[in-house]
Amino acid sequence: MPTDKSSRTKRITILAHAGFFLVGIANTMLGPVLPVLADKWSLSDAQAGRFFLAQFGGAITGSALSGLLMRRLGVITTIAAGYGGLTLAVLALSANDWLVGLASFVALGFSLGLTNPATNLLVAELRPERRAAALNLLNLVWGFGAISGPPLVALVIGNVLWALGGLSIALASVALAFARGASRFSLRQAKSPPLPVKEFLNSWLRPFALLTGTLAFVYVGTETAIGGWIAAYTQRIEHSTQPFWALATSLFWAGLLIGRAASPLFLRHVDEVRLALIALAVAFGGMAIIFASGGLTAVSSGAFLAGLGLAPVFPNTVAIFTRYFGERAEQLIGSLFVLASLGGATLPWLVGSLSTHYGALRAGLIIPLLGVGMMLALQTAIAFEMRFDQGAPK
Repeated sequence: MPTDKSSRTKRITILAHAGFFLVGIANTMLGPVLPVLADKWSLSDAQAGRFFLAQFGGAITGSALSGLLMRRLGVITTIAAGYGGLTLAVLALSANDWLVGLASFVALGFSLGLTNPATNLLVAELRPERRAAALNLLNLVWGFGAISGPPLVALVIGNVLWALGGLSIALASVALAFARGASRFSLRQAKSPPLPVKEFLNSWLRPFALLTGTLAFVYVGTETAIGGWIAAYTQRIEHSTQPFWALATSLFWAGLLIGRAASPLFLRHVDEVRLALIALAVAFGGMAIIFASGGLTAVSSGAFLAGLGLAPVFPNTVAIFTRYFGERAEQLIGSLFVLASLGGATLPWLVGSLSTHYGALRAGLIIPLLGVGMMLALQTAIAFEMRFDQGAPK
Protein backbone atom coordinates (compact mmCIF):
# COMPACT_ATOMS: atom_id res chain seq x y z
CA MET A 1 0.00 0.00 0.00
CA PRO A 2 1.19 3.59 -0.63
CA THR A 3 1.11 4.35 3.08
CA ASP A 4 3.39 1.40 3.86
CA LYS A 5 5.76 2.41 1.08
CA SER A 6 5.87 5.96 2.37
CA SER A 7 6.60 4.69 5.88
CA ARG A 8 9.43 2.46 4.63
CA THR A 9 10.87 5.34 2.64
CA LYS A 10 10.85 7.53 5.74
CA ARG A 11 12.57 4.84 7.83
CA ILE A 12 15.31 4.19 5.29
CA THR A 13 15.86 7.96 4.92
CA ILE A 14 16.28 8.39 8.68
CA LEU A 15 18.63 5.40 8.76
CA ALA A 16 20.73 6.86 5.92
CA HIS A 17 21.15 10.14 7.79
CA ALA A 18 21.92 8.46 11.12
CA GLY A 19 24.55 6.32 9.44
CA PHE A 20 26.11 9.30 7.67
CA PHE A 21 26.52 11.04 11.03
CA LEU A 22 28.63 8.06 12.13
CA VAL A 23 30.60 8.21 8.88
CA GLY A 24 31.44 11.84 9.68
CA ILE A 25 32.72 10.79 13.10
CA ALA A 26 34.83 7.99 11.63
CA ASN A 27 36.35 10.37 9.08
CA THR A 28 37.59 12.83 11.70
CA MET A 29 38.20 10.81 14.87
CA LEU A 30 41.14 8.93 13.38
CA GLY A 31 43.29 12.05 13.40
CA PRO A 32 43.15 12.49 17.17
CA VAL A 33 43.25 8.70 17.71
CA LEU A 34 46.38 8.20 15.63
CA PRO A 35 48.84 9.73 18.16
CA VAL A 36 47.56 7.27 20.76
CA LEU A 37 47.92 4.36 18.36
CA ALA A 38 51.37 5.55 17.29
CA ASP A 39 52.47 5.60 20.92
CA LYS A 40 50.93 2.19 21.48
CA TRP A 41 52.78 0.70 18.51
CA SER A 42 55.95 2.86 18.90
CA LEU A 43 55.65 4.28 15.39
CA SER A 44 57.76 7.03 13.91
CA ASP A 45 56.04 9.95 12.14
CA ALA A 46 56.99 8.42 8.80
CA GLN A 47 55.39 5.10 9.76
CA ALA A 48 52.28 6.85 11.08
CA GLY A 49 52.01 8.79 7.81
CA ARG A 50 51.62 5.52 5.93
CA PHE A 51 48.25 5.06 7.58
CA PHE A 52 46.83 8.04 5.73
CA LEU A 53 48.21 6.77 2.44
CA ALA A 54 46.63 3.41 3.20
CA GLN A 55 43.24 4.99 3.86
CA PHE A 56 43.49 7.12 0.71
CA GLY A 57 44.33 4.10 -1.44
CA GLY A 58 41.46 2.14 0.06
CA ALA A 59 38.99 4.98 -0.57
CA ILE A 60 39.93 5.21 -4.25
CA THR A 61 39.58 1.44 -4.68
CA GLY A 62 36.22 1.34 -2.89
CA SER A 63 34.84 4.25 -4.92
CA ALA A 64 36.02 2.67 -8.16
CA LEU A 65 34.26 -0.62 -7.33
CA SER A 66 31.10 0.89 -5.84
CA GLY A 67 29.31 1.15 -9.19
CA LEU A 68 29.90 -2.54 -9.96
CA LEU A 69 28.72 -3.60 -6.50
CA MET A 70 25.62 -1.40 -6.66
CA ARG A 71 24.70 -2.93 -10.00
CA ARG A 72 25.18 -6.52 -8.80
CA LEU A 73 24.08 -6.31 -5.16
CA GLY A 74 21.82 -3.27 -5.11
CA VAL A 75 22.33 0.14 -3.58
CA ILE A 76 21.11 -0.72 -0.08
CA THR A 77 23.06 -3.98 0.14
CA THR A 78 26.20 -2.11 -0.92
CA ILE A 79 25.62 0.43 1.85
CA ALA A 80 25.16 -2.41 4.36
CA ALA A 81 28.45 -3.94 3.21
CA GLY A 82 30.16 -0.58 3.60
CA TYR A 83 29.01 -0.19 7.18
CA GLY A 84 30.00 -3.78 7.91
CA GLY A 85 33.49 -3.02 6.63
CA LEU A 86 33.65 0.15 8.74
CA THR A 87 32.71 -1.88 11.81
CA LEU A 88 35.55 -4.35 11.28
CA ALA A 89 38.02 -1.60 10.41
CA VAL A 90 37.32 0.38 13.58
CA LEU A 91 37.53 -2.77 15.71
CA ALA A 92 40.89 -3.67 14.14
CA LEU A 93 42.37 -0.39 15.34
CA SER A 94 42.50 -1.88 18.83
CA ALA A 95 44.86 -4.66 17.68
CA ASN A 96 48.33 -5.01 19.16
CA ASP A 97 50.04 -5.41 15.78
CA TRP A 98 50.62 -2.19 13.83
CA LEU A 99 50.44 -4.07 10.51
CA VAL A 100 46.92 -5.11 11.41
CA GLY A 101 46.24 -1.47 12.18
CA LEU A 102 47.64 -0.47 8.78
CA ALA A 103 45.36 -2.99 7.09
CA SER A 104 42.44 -1.59 9.06
CA PHE A 105 43.06 1.86 7.55
CA VAL A 106 42.93 0.30 4.09
CA ALA A 107 39.64 -1.36 5.03
CA LEU A 108 38.33 1.89 6.49
CA GLY A 109 39.07 3.82 3.30
CA PHE A 110 37.65 1.04 1.12
CA SER A 111 34.43 0.95 3.17
CA LEU A 112 34.08 4.73 3.01
CA GLY A 113 34.57 4.45 -0.75
CA LEU A 114 31.53 2.16 -0.89
CA THR A 115 29.36 4.00 1.60
CA ASN A 116 29.73 7.59 0.40
CA PRO A 117 28.65 7.28 -3.25
CA ALA A 118 25.98 4.65 -2.50
CA THR A 119 24.38 6.75 0.26
CA ASN A 120 24.42 9.89 -1.89
CA LEU A 121 22.80 7.95 -4.73
CA LEU A 122 20.20 6.43 -2.39
CA VAL A 123 19.13 9.80 -1.00
CA ALA A 124 19.05 11.33 -4.49
CA GLU A 125 16.71 8.57 -5.68
CA LEU A 126 14.48 8.78 -2.60
CA ARG A 127 13.88 12.50 -3.27
CA PRO A 128 14.14 12.87 -7.06
CA GLU A 129 12.01 16.02 -7.04
CA ARG A 130 14.34 17.78 -4.58
CA ARG A 131 17.71 16.07 -5.03
CA ALA A 132 19.89 19.07 -4.25
CA ALA A 133 18.03 19.96 -1.04
CA ALA A 134 18.08 16.34 0.12
CA LEU A 135 21.80 15.94 -0.55
CA ASN A 136 22.61 19.23 1.18
CA LEU A 137 20.78 17.93 4.27
CA LEU A 138 22.62 14.60 4.08
CA ASN A 139 26.00 16.31 3.90
CA LEU A 140 24.94 18.67 6.70
CA VAL A 141 24.46 15.62 8.92
CA TRP A 142 27.89 14.34 7.86
CA GLY A 143 29.31 17.71 8.89
CA PHE A 144 27.80 17.43 12.35
CA GLY A 145 29.46 14.04 12.70
CA ALA A 146 32.77 15.41 11.43
CA ILE A 147 32.74 18.18 14.02
CA SER A 148 31.63 15.83 16.80
CA GLY A 149 34.44 13.30 16.27
CA PRO A 150 37.47 15.13 17.73
CA PRO A 151 35.67 16.38 20.88
CA LEU A 152 34.28 12.92 21.54
CA VAL A 153 37.75 11.43 21.28
CA ALA A 154 39.13 14.14 23.55
CA LEU A 155 36.56 13.22 26.20
CA VAL A 156 37.73 9.61 26.29
CA ILE A 157 41.38 10.16 25.39
CA GLY A 158 42.41 8.17 28.45
CA ASN A 159 40.69 5.10 27.05
CA VAL A 160 40.39 5.33 23.28
CA LEU A 161 39.40 1.66 23.11
CA TRP A 162 36.03 2.61 24.61
CA ALA A 163 35.52 5.16 21.84
CA LEU A 164 36.46 2.64 19.14
CA GLY A 165 34.22 0.01 20.70
CA GLY A 166 31.26 2.35 20.97
CA LEU A 167 31.64 3.54 17.39
CA SER A 168 31.96 -0.03 16.08
CA ILE A 169 28.75 -1.06 17.88
CA ALA A 170 26.88 1.89 16.39
CA LEU A 171 28.24 1.12 12.90
CA ALA A 172 27.31 -2.56 13.24
CA SER A 173 23.76 -1.58 14.20
CA VAL A 174 23.42 0.54 11.06
CA ALA A 175 24.89 -2.26 8.93
CA LEU A 176 22.35 -4.75 10.27
CA ALA A 177 19.48 -2.30 9.79
CA PHE A 178 20.45 -1.72 6.16
CA ALA A 179 20.88 -5.47 5.61
CA ARG A 180 17.33 -6.04 6.86
CA GLY A 181 16.04 -3.14 4.79
CA ALA A 182 17.59 -4.52 1.59
CA SER A 183 15.02 -7.33 1.52
CA ARG A 184 12.07 -5.17 2.59
CA PHE A 185 12.59 -1.90 0.76
CA SER A 186 11.78 -1.62 -2.93
CA LEU A 187 14.06 0.74 -4.84
CA ARG A 188 15.17 0.85 -8.46
CA GLN A 189 18.47 -0.94 -8.10
CA ALA A 190 21.03 -1.44 -10.84
CA LYS A 191 19.11 -4.05 -12.84
CA SER A 192 20.32 -2.73 -16.17
CA PRO A 193 23.19 -4.57 -17.84
CA PRO A 194 26.67 -3.22 -17.16
CA LEU A 195 27.86 -0.44 -19.41
CA PRO A 196 30.33 -1.68 -22.02
CA VAL A 197 33.75 -0.13 -21.61
CA LYS A 198 33.26 1.98 -24.74
CA GLU A 199 29.95 3.41 -23.48
CA PHE A 200 31.42 4.01 -20.03
CA LEU A 201 34.30 5.97 -21.55
CA ASN A 202 31.99 7.81 -23.93
CA SER A 203 29.80 8.85 -20.98
CA TRP A 204 32.82 10.32 -19.21
CA LEU A 205 34.07 12.00 -22.36
CA ARG A 206 30.90 14.05 -22.64
CA PRO A 207 31.62 17.72 -21.84
CA PHE A 208 29.17 17.71 -18.92
CA ALA A 209 30.88 14.71 -17.28
CA LEU A 210 34.37 16.12 -17.77
CA LEU A 211 33.34 19.46 -16.29
CA THR A 212 31.53 17.84 -13.35
CA GLY A 213 34.37 15.42 -12.62
CA THR A 214 36.89 18.25 -12.67
CA LEU A 215 34.66 20.29 -10.36
CA ALA A 216 34.49 17.39 -7.87
CA PHE A 217 38.29 17.05 -7.98
CA VAL A 218 38.87 20.76 -7.36
CA TYR A 219 36.12 21.10 -4.76
CA VAL A 220 37.24 18.32 -2.41
CA GLY A 221 40.87 19.33 -2.84
CA THR A 222 40.05 22.96 -2.02
CA GLU A 223 37.87 22.12 0.97
CA THR A 224 40.50 19.74 2.37
CA ALA A 225 43.30 22.25 1.78
CA ILE A 226 41.49 25.03 3.64
CA GLY A 227 40.35 22.82 6.50
CA GLY A 228 43.77 21.20 6.81
CA TRP A 229 46.03 24.27 6.58
CA ILE A 230 44.08 27.23 7.94
CA ALA A 231 44.99 26.52 11.59
CA ALA A 232 48.71 26.33 10.77
CA TYR A 233 48.48 29.56 8.79
CA THR A 234 46.75 31.36 11.66
CA GLN A 235 49.26 30.05 14.18
CA ARG A 236 52.20 31.32 12.12
CA ILE A 237 50.86 34.82 11.58
CA GLU A 238 49.41 35.24 15.08
CA HIS A 239 51.84 33.27 17.29
CA SER A 240 48.98 32.66 19.72
CA THR A 241 47.98 29.68 21.79
CA GLN A 242 46.14 26.73 20.28
CA PRO A 243 42.56 27.71 21.27
CA PHE A 244 42.92 30.95 19.31
CA TRP A 245 44.55 29.69 16.12
CA ALA A 246 42.21 26.68 16.05
CA LEU A 247 39.30 29.16 15.95
CA ALA A 248 39.73 29.70 12.21
CA THR A 249 39.29 25.98 11.51
CA SER A 250 36.19 25.81 13.70
CA LEU A 251 34.68 28.81 11.93
CA PHE A 252 35.40 27.27 8.53
CA TRP A 253 33.46 24.11 9.43
CA ALA A 254 30.76 26.19 11.11
CA GLY A 255 30.32 28.17 7.89
CA LEU A 256 30.09 24.91 5.95
CA LEU A 257 27.39 23.60 8.29
CA ILE A 258 25.36 26.82 8.27
CA GLY A 259 25.58 27.00 4.49
CA ARG A 260 24.30 23.46 4.05
CA ALA A 261 21.51 24.03 6.55
CA ALA A 262 20.39 27.14 4.65
CA SER A 263 20.81 25.73 1.12
CA PRO A 264 17.43 23.93 0.97
CA LEU A 265 15.71 27.23 1.74
CA PHE A 266 17.55 29.07 -1.04
CA LEU A 267 16.89 26.22 -3.49
CA ARG A 268 13.19 27.02 -3.30
CA HIS A 269 13.93 30.27 -5.13
CA VAL A 270 17.00 29.53 -7.30
CA ASP A 271 18.28 26.45 -9.10
CA GLU A 272 21.36 24.46 -8.06
CA VAL A 273 23.75 26.02 -10.56
CA ARG A 274 22.80 29.62 -9.78
CA LEU A 275 23.06 28.97 -6.04
CA ALA A 276 26.51 27.44 -6.53
CA LEU A 277 27.69 30.46 -8.54
CA ILE A 278 26.51 32.90 -5.86
CA ALA A 279 28.02 30.76 -3.10
CA LEU A 280 31.37 30.42 -4.88
CA ALA A 281 31.57 34.19 -5.24
CA VAL A 282 31.20 34.38 -1.44
CA ALA A 283 33.87 31.68 -1.02
CA PHE A 284 36.25 33.56 -3.32
CA GLY A 285 35.80 36.70 -1.23
CA GLY A 286 36.55 34.71 1.90
CA MET A 287 39.71 33.22 0.42
CA ALA A 288 40.84 36.66 -0.77
CA ILE A 289 40.49 37.94 2.82
CA ILE A 290 42.53 35.00 4.14
CA PHE A 291 45.21 35.43 1.51
CA ALA A 292 45.57 39.19 2.00
CA SER A 293 45.12 39.48 5.76
CA GLY A 294 47.61 39.36 8.59
CA GLY A 295 45.53 38.96 11.72
CA LEU A 296 43.40 36.41 13.53
CA THR A 297 40.12 38.29 13.16
CA ALA A 298 40.42 38.74 9.41
CA VAL A 299 41.59 35.16 8.79
CA SER A 300 38.79 33.74 10.93
CA SER A 301 36.20 35.86 9.13
CA GLY A 302 37.57 34.80 5.77
CA ALA A 303 37.52 31.15 6.82
CA PHE A 304 33.87 31.41 7.84
CA LEU A 305 32.93 33.02 4.51
CA ALA A 306 34.92 30.39 2.60
CA GLY A 307 33.07 27.58 4.39
CA LEU A 308 29.72 29.30 3.90
CA GLY A 309 30.35 29.69 0.18
CA LEU A 310 31.66 26.17 -0.40
CA ALA A 311 28.75 24.55 1.45
CA PRO A 312 26.27 23.83 -1.38
CA VAL A 313 28.76 23.11 -4.16
CA PHE A 314 29.46 19.38 -3.77
CA PRO A 315 25.90 18.25 -2.85
CA ASN A 316 24.53 20.26 -5.76
CA THR A 317 27.13 18.75 -8.08
CA VAL A 318 26.10 15.21 -7.09
CA ALA A 319 22.42 16.13 -7.52
CA ILE A 320 22.99 17.49 -11.03
CA PHE A 321 25.17 14.49 -11.94
CA THR A 322 22.59 11.89 -10.85
CA ARG A 323 19.72 13.72 -12.57
CA TYR A 324 21.69 14.12 -15.80
CA PHE A 325 22.75 10.48 -16.12
CA GLY A 326 19.56 8.94 -14.73
CA GLU A 327 19.80 5.15 -14.52
CA ARG A 328 23.45 5.25 -15.58
CA ALA A 329 24.38 7.29 -12.52
CA GLU A 330 24.82 4.23 -10.27
CA GLN A 331 27.49 2.90 -12.65
CA LEU A 332 29.26 6.25 -13.00
CA ILE A 333 29.00 7.90 -9.58
CA GLY A 334 31.82 5.81 -8.12
CA SER A 335 34.21 7.38 -10.63
CA LEU A 336 33.03 10.83 -9.56
CA PHE A 337 34.03 10.02 -5.98
CA VAL A 338 37.38 8.63 -7.16
CA LEU A 339 38.11 12.01 -8.75
CA ALA A 340 36.97 13.75 -5.56
CA SER A 341 39.31 11.59 -3.45
CA LEU A 342 42.23 12.32 -5.77
CA GLY A 343 41.60 16.04 -5.36
CA GLY A 344 41.50 15.66 -1.59
CA ALA A 345 44.93 14.05 -1.65
CA THR A 346 46.57 16.21 -4.32
CA LEU A 347 45.73 19.84 -3.59
CA PRO A 348 46.57 19.83 0.16
CA TRP A 349 49.90 18.18 -0.69
CA LEU A 350 50.51 20.89 -3.29
CA VAL A 351 49.84 23.58 -0.66
CA GLY A 352 52.55 22.09 1.55
CA SER A 353 54.99 21.74 -1.34
CA LEU A 354 54.62 25.38 -2.39
CA SER A 355 54.89 26.50 1.23
CA THR A 356 58.16 24.61 1.64
CA HIS A 357 59.54 25.81 -1.69
CA TYR A 358 58.84 29.51 -1.04
CA GLY A 359 59.26 29.40 2.73
CA ALA A 360 55.82 30.85 3.38
CA LEU A 361 52.46 29.14 3.85
CA ARG A 362 50.74 32.10 2.24
CA ALA A 363 52.32 31.04 -1.06
CA GLY A 364 50.73 27.63 -0.66
CA LEU A 365 47.30 29.09 0.04
CA ILE A 366 47.23 30.43 -3.50
CA ILE A 367 46.11 26.89 -4.39
CA PRO A 368 42.68 27.00 -2.68
CA LEU A 369 42.26 30.62 -3.83
CA LEU A 370 42.81 29.54 -7.43
CA GLY A 371 40.68 26.48 -6.76
CA VAL A 372 37.65 28.60 -5.90
CA GLY A 373 38.25 30.75 -8.97
CA MET A 374 38.50 27.63 -11.13
CA MET A 375 35.24 26.29 -9.68
CA LEU A 376 33.50 29.53 -10.63
CA ALA A 377 34.66 29.02 -14.22
CA LEU A 378 33.69 25.32 -14.20
CA GLN A 379 30.25 26.01 -12.74
CA THR A 380 29.64 28.67 -15.40
CA ALA A 381 30.66 26.20 -18.10
CA ILE A 382 28.36 23.54 -16.62
CA ALA A 383 25.45 25.99 -16.66
CA PHE A 384 26.18 26.78 -20.32
CA GLU A 385 26.45 23.07 -21.19
CA MET A 386 23.18 22.21 -19.46
CA ARG A 387 21.30 24.75 -21.56
CA PHE A 388 22.08 22.80 -24.71
CA ASP A 389 22.44 19.24 -23.42
CA GLN A 390 19.49 17.95 -21.40
CA GLY A 391 20.92 14.57 -20.44
CA ALA A 392 22.92 11.56 -21.38
CA PRO A 393 21.51 9.42 -24.20
CA LYS A 394 19.42 6.56 -22.84
